[in-house]
Amino acid sequence: MFDILPSEYKSLAVRMKAKYAPHPYVWMAPASAMPTGLGIESDGLELPLDELPAWEEAKRKTFPVLWKNPVTGELHFQVHPCGVAELLIDSLPAGAKREGALYPDGAHITDLKEVRELLYHMQRPAIAPSLVYPHDWREKDLVLFHNRGVLHTVVGAFKEDQVRAFHQCNLAASDDPVGPSGEDIKKWA
Repeated sequence: MFDILPSEYKSLAVRMKAKYAPHPYVWMAPASAMPTGLGIESDGLELPLDELPAWEEAKRKTFPVLWKNPVTGELHFQVHPCGVAELLIDSLPAGAKREGALYPDGAHITDLKEVRELLYHMQRPAIAPSLVYPHDWREKDLVLFHNRGVLHTVVGAFKEDQVRAFHQCNLAASDDPVGPSGEDIKKWA
């Protein structure tokens, strides 16, 4: 995703962090998924924060939208658009000025519809048919993917007598994903 972004969106992505809602799967449960699989509709159906199970502001997750592969050093646009509640844009590095910046330095986007529209706009080019692997499921199929480098989603329809059973095996990470380095920011900002 990152590789195909226009330069102004690369500049934004390299400086952007996604702040997720507390209990994001509970928060977004009443909402409807978009047919493209890139997020949920902005219909205001998310649970109000005061109706979620107990949570602490200090424990909300904020991750860079670009995750650095520790082996290759490549940057991957890795955001779960359904659970993001806010976006934070860091300032450009000292001495760096980009004309026509999409957002001012230090922007904090809290309007959920704007958050989702921006993420959708940035992610949408990556689901061009030539870039997507659609698996034609058959009984007993198993698909594995790299969760820190590949966006995955469910789209499509089932017949009335079919049921989708999804079993997820999670290996707890010992650390949070690493975002762009200072050198990456200077290069792309």
